Amino acid sequence: MRALHVGILLTVLMSVSGTSWAFWTVTGRGTSSAATATISPPSSVTAAAANGATSVTVTWAAPSAGVAPTGYRVERTSIASGVTVPACGSSPSSLLSTTSCTDVSVPDGTYRFTVVAVRSGWTATSTPSDPVTVQAAVATSTSVASTANPSVVGQSVTYTAKVTAVSGAPTGPVVFRDGGSALTCSGGSQTLVSGTATCTVGHPFAGTRSITATYAGLTPYAASSSAPLLQLVGAASTTTTLVSSTNPSFVGQPVTYTATVSAASPGGGTPSGAVTFKDGTTTLTCVGGSQTLGSGSATCVVSHTSASTRGVTAVYGGSSNHLASTSTVVSQVVGAAGTTTTLTTSAATVRTGQSVTYTATVAVTAPGGGVPAGTVTFKDGATPISCSAGTQALNGAGVATCITSFTTSGSRSVTATYAGSANHTPSTSASVTQGVVNGQAAGLVFSAVTVNGVSVTPSCTGATGSSYSCTVSGGNNAAVVARVGFATSANVPVAYSSVTETIGRSSTGKVAGTGTVTVAPDGTSSTATVSATKNGTNAAAVTVTFTEAGGATWTAVLNLV
Repeated sequence: MRALHVGILLTVLMSVSGTSWAFWTVTGRGTSSAATATISPPSSVTAAAANGATSVTVTWAAPSAGVAPTGYRVERTSIASGVTVPACGSSPSSLLSTTSCTDVSVPDGTYRFTVVAVRSGWTATSTPSDPVTVQAAVATSTSVASTANPSVVGQSVTYTAKVTAVSGAPTGPVVFRDGGSALTCSGGSQTLVSGTATCTVGHPFAGTRSITATYAGLTPYAASSSAPLLQLVGAASTTTTLVSSTNPSFVGQPVTYTATVSAASPGGGTPSGAVTFKDGTTTLTCVGGSQTLGSGSATCVVSHTSASTRGVTAVYGGSSNHLASTSTVVSQVVGAAGTTTTLTTSAATVRTGQSVTYTATVAVTAPGGGVPAGTVTFKDGATPISCSAGTQALNGAGVATCITSFTTSGSRSVTATYAGSANHTPSTSASVTQGVVNGQAAGLVFSAVTVNGVSVTPSCTGATGSSYSCTVSGGNNAAVVARVGFATSANVPVAYSSVTETIGRSSTGKVAGTGTVTVAPDGTSSTATVSATKNGTNAAAVTVTFTEAGGATWTAVLNLV
């Protein structure tokens, strides 16, 4: 058998079907071919990426027919650019032995993955996977809206932030800002619920606010901020109320007016600024209180100086945050104040023809005030007194005077009556008892003088009322008896007054002693007698004394020698 020498030229070709072919030449016989083996492509290629992830998990099924591959090579093709690059760290020199892999650090984009089965120089490529999108951070968009724009100071405004993404619902906190400052929300929820967060706030100042909502982001969602919302905040309307501490009141009585200023709905906050209190169109001059609002209130203490019905209002001037307002009118009834009149005399007792001054003082009774004005009438009993001097019109201190004199002696009951005025009520003083004595009376004299019962005429020296001394004579143990009374400077007996007058007496001699005698009203001499008795041959005397209305003391002495 001859040996057959075969020269083989072997070329490996890859067809679409994955069948491998070997070609050779046989000398003397011609050429032919025969199938040697088949490598099939992987199947069921899938690619999956989680939201916000930068890696893709690729899985496939190993070929179910043909020769087993040595390994696999994975390729990633960008749908946008058509560029294909190795994936999962695989390459012709670095094959994967498993049927899954993770392609890490994949740029954002949409891709298809294919798996190539490799055996020696043979390859078979799979059908591409479905598209898979990789997005490391899901883009978000934030918007903010207001429930009331424009609003007013203190009005509750709710800002609503909406955060949306191309897929899914973002979660996490949202910060609301006024310019660069975070708002302190009094209500709402600043954590996203179904992509929405809210912030309720009452702006304390008027102005234009630049409101933004900022979403900080939470994997896989990226941060975003809204465009500024210009929130117009105007001054809030106000209402002013006014109350009086005392109504009705009296002239001069302190009255406190209290104004309360509050923000009108829907506004809020506590108004500040000044309040002007007015009586009609005239601004009141407050003597107390504070006309600057504190905790929304201002006060004015005033004492009305005239009686009438006042129309009092409180006018709030407003501020940058709260509008001006005026209270309704308070009808303040101011009545005349009560008074009391007191009367004094310059002398409790005067002589006929002697001037006496009466002083009437008119004062206001609490709670009234002010100084009464008007006239005072002075009366002797029911008869008006004719004043020779003084002023019967009250002065600035509420005082009136009357200077007069009386022509007859007697006891007077004097009063002062204030006629009243529009602002102060009338009043009458208590009566003052005025004693008037005979102005002709100059001193004490003796009358009906007897010695041992025999009528005698004394021998007198000195002036009546001053160093007046009388002398009578009698024997041993003689007794002198006399009556005492009042007389003019010419020793003419007169009545001193219309009341009982008491005269003191003292005796020396055998029967010494002291005592008094009285002179009846309008009497000229005492009804009782005074006496003295000699002690043997020794002299005796009786001395009588009387202090008259002007304060001088009259003395008369009757000597028995």
